[in-house]
Amino acid sequence: MKLHRQIGELRHALQSYDATGFVIDGRHYSGGVLLSRRLLHYPWGPAQAASLCVEDFQLLAPEIPEVLLLGTGLKQHLDVSLLRELRRAGFAVEVMDSAAACRTYGVLLAEDRQVAAALLPLSA
Repeated sequence: MKLHRQIGELRHALQSYDATGFVIDGRHYSGGVLLSRRLLHYPWGPAQAASLCVEDFQLLAPEIPEVLLLGTGLKQHLDVSLLRELRRAGFAVEVMDSAAACRTYGVLLAEDRQVAAALLPLSA
């Protein structure tokens, strides 16, 4: 699915996604990515959301975003204990499928919010 191009000072624009990955700043990344205005970390995360752990999010710890969107692949699923750990670490986490996380990331960036997205591909 193609997303709208972000205009302005947004450093890492998420432009589209497909079953295998994400197009960010004109480059396709196959697999998971950790993304914010200032951070693009690839490859990121395990093959499945069930294997995620709090250590997978440590790159965000120096500047904890207002909102962390966690895209878990094709379906929304996450171990409740991981969600508790992330919230205990100070993250305001919103869990959703990766397609919804991509769309929400673009909207929140356009609103100039401090947002990060941890995205697993739809094939995950």
